Amino acid sequence: MKRFLRTAVAFSIAWCFSTSFATATPSPETAAPTGCPGGNLLADARVVDSLDVQGTLRSIVDDYGATDGGTLSGSQGIHFLTDAGSLTYDLGSDRPIVAAVVQADATNGYSLQVSQDGVSFREVWAVPNVTKSGHGLRTRFMSFYDVHARFVRFGEPTGLGARSVSEVQVYCETPAAWPMPLTIAPKEPPSPPTPWTLSHFVRVHGGTVRMVLALLGAVLLAWGYSLSRRGAARRFGRLRDALLIALAVLGYSGYYNWGFLHFGNRIHYHEFFHYFIGSKYFPELGYTHLYECANVAEAEQGFRRRVELRTIRDLRKNELVSAKYVLEDPERFKQGFARPFTPKRWEEFKNDIAFFRSNVDIGTWENMLRDHGYNPSPLWNMTASLLSNLGPASKPFLEGFLALIDPILLLVTFGFVAWAFGWRIACISLLFFGTNEPALFYWTGGAYLRQDWFMFAMAGICLLKRGKPALGGASLAVSTLLRVFPLGFFVAIGLRIVWVLVRERRIDPAAARIVAGAALATAILIPASSVVAGSASAWPEFVKNTKKHAASPLTNYMGLRTIVGFRWETRQRYTFNPNAADPFHDFREARKRAFAGLFGQPLFVVLVVAYLGLLSWGLRREMEWWVLAAFGFGVVSIGMELTCYYFSFLMAAAFLLEKRPEIPIGLLVLTAFGHVITVGTYYYDMRYYCQSIPVIAFVVWAAWIYGIRPSTADAAPAA
Repeated sequence: MKRFLRTAVAFSIAWCFSTSFATATPSPETAAPTGCPGGNLLADARVVDSLDVQGTLRSIVDDYGATDGGTLSGSQGIHFLTDAGSLTYDLGSDRPIVAAVVQADATNGYSLQVSQDGVSFREVWAVPNVTKSGHGLRTRFMSFYDVHARFVRFGEPTGLGARSVSEVQVYCETPAAWPMPLTIAPKEPPSPPTPWTLSHFVRVHGGTVRMVLALLGAVLLAWGYSLSRRGAARRFGRLRDALLIALAVLGYSGYYNWGFLHFGNRIHYHEFFHYFIGSKYFPELGYTHLYECANVAEAEQGFRRRVELRTIRDLRKNELVSAKYVLEDPERFKQGFARPFTPKRWEEFKNDIAFFRSNVDIGTWENMLRDHGYNPSPLWNMTASLLSNLGPASKPFLEGFLALIDPILLLVTFGFVAWAFGWRIACISLLFFGTNEPALFYWTGGAYLRQDWFMFAMAGICLLKRGKPALGGASLAVSTLLRVFPLGFFVAIGLRIVWVLVRERRIDPAAARIVAGAALATAILIPASSVVAGSASAWPEFVKNTKKHAASPLTNYMGLRTIVGFRWETRQRYTFNPNAADPFHDFREARKRAFAGLFGQPLFVVLVVAYLGLLSWGLRREMEWWVLAAFGFGVVSIGMELTCYYFSFLMAAAFLLEKRPEIPIGLLVLTAFGHVITVGTYYYDMRYYCQSIPVIAFVVWAAWIYGIRPSTADAAPAA
């Protein structure tokens, strides 16, 4: 019995020992690492995921940094292109993390995250911005306690810095020298000079060339005017005509950057995104859901992290906000303005969004979603939606069809001018249009249907000149329904109608036909455009949307109101806040406060009334309706505040050559001076404030000069 007990006890001890040994010996799959590799763990780690990164990935784990306060040069580091930019490294096995070093742009914060499975990450270091230490690249150090990980993710910058990174180091043992100095990377050889190309010359010196062309045009017209005053109007006539034609061709081709367009792109993707997507899906998007639905689509296509971290413009409040809210209930944004997205339409929408996202760099795409949305009238939408729904977004469709519409509209416009006023005035108009700095191709060129309002406004004046008042009134009404501000071309006509009605108790027959044509066009087009938009509320929503934008000053606004609302101490240089959710919020609020003050809106109203009085006096003897309409260029400049690229309407001043030759000369001088202002200014608000001053001086001078004596045409019989 004792022998049996001894045997049982021995067996039990042996069994317990073997079980304990087996438990303490890990399987190969879960074995803990033995030892700690020296140096930067990321140097030998594998990059398993990268998002929105530009540069040589190896360069930030090569143990070479830059001098603190310096900038990236050559292939020394990387740039994160968005707030979601990140790099994810696989260390190969679980490792302790005890220290980290980051050298990156001082004005950005970053995130260092760890994970065991490569799916769920947690942040262990919110790398701070260190602007208090200075700008440029700055080094940060951090020590950790009880952190283990197999996967390490770095990136997701915050702030509005360059998002540049020169070195990231992670250690499983604290280096002997801590904080450790970074080894400075050897200087790379200087890049060879950029070879001279015509494209580079046009990009750098195109503004100077346009200025010279406009100035030469003014000199040429002044020469002809001087000869005419001396009774030698035909002297050097052929030479002057040849020079005018040459300047017109060179000037107008300057609008298209002499064939280089957007220097690499034939079309303006930023504009096309808003106007193509906005018009094609207007019944679903309305005026407020473009950016929200674009972000929902992008999240569904695998870029959810981008959406979680980016900022977009909330088009209901016109403020920049975090886009994360669109993911809380994405289905509600698909319910639509006039009708909800069907599954088929939603897939089409996602494909169109993917086209625009994939054809621009990610920084441009992010900026697209921070702009001010889709804002045309339902009448513009009527035509544009019919065109955009002809096919999906693609390069052949956009470049080969839609982008060709505006060049054709412009040719039709100048054809109208030549038909109504003759080829010389058409040449002056071409020269002005191509060299007018505020309305360069950069802004709206390469899009589609951005020049329809311009064609109808100029064609309306031309039709009045050729004695077709009903068609002229209808054309001006269409332009007004497209963009609202061409209403200014009716103001002098309205003043004359009221004057004749009060003084003579009658309505001029031509004036009655102008009003009838405008009324008929309006009565037909408003209901028709509402039907295409899919809702009778389309026009009320457009009015609401327009008021919202009118109450949100932009840096590239121009006009009398821009001058009145400008304050030196609240200009963009001082009110732009890069650390705010909406960096331009303070700028807009300062402008609104300035305009609401005593020397803001009250002064603006007084000056507008004074100009209308001057205009009425200047046109007191004028009985030609086209002249009254042409002076809308002054009414719009004085009475309305518009983005700079609409100031091509000043071209109407060129039509007055035979009435007042001084006015087209002044127009080209104004155009040349605009390029001087561009060279001398940097911030947009300052630039277009300075552009507004000579424009307002010009329109006031034009009204004054027109009224001080009879026109050249009226004086000719007496001479």
